[in-house]
Amino acid sequence: MAIALGFAVLIGVGFEVMQRHDRAVQAQRDAFWRVDGPPCPPLEPLIFKSLRRLPQATPYDDVLFRRLGGTMTCTHLIDRAGGAAVRYPICKFNAPDYLVVSIGRRNQFYDLTGGRAAAVDVRDGQVRCAVIPPFRM
Repeated sequence: MAIALGFAVLIGVGFEVMQRHDRAVQAQRDAFWRVDGPPCPPLEPLIFKSLRRLPQATPYDDVLFRRLGGTMTCTHLIDRAGGAAVRYPICKFNAPDYLVVSIGRRNQFYDLTGGRAAAVDVRDGQVRCAVIPPFRM
């Protein structure tokens, strides 16, 4: 009986340790992906349209991201809104000069020259872009 009790305690402790680790990993992931910082500076659309080089275009869900330079990575986050789970795309950009976020026929133009990084999320058709510290992929 003592062996069974000891085994049950060991399993319970192991389960708690794994849950704490999973929560810590999730907290780190959430912190990495949050859009938090000053708004991205706008770009005059004519500047982007007059570029001699074609931008890299990446569709992600219902959003089209076009950038000149830099790299990008995307994922989805899930937040609670009014008791319901809301899933939305979020992308991080490492040093693009210019960035355009398109949803349908609407375009948002951003100037990120100077090696700035950005995080962009799109919720309920609304684009949010923030300048963030440089990061490594």
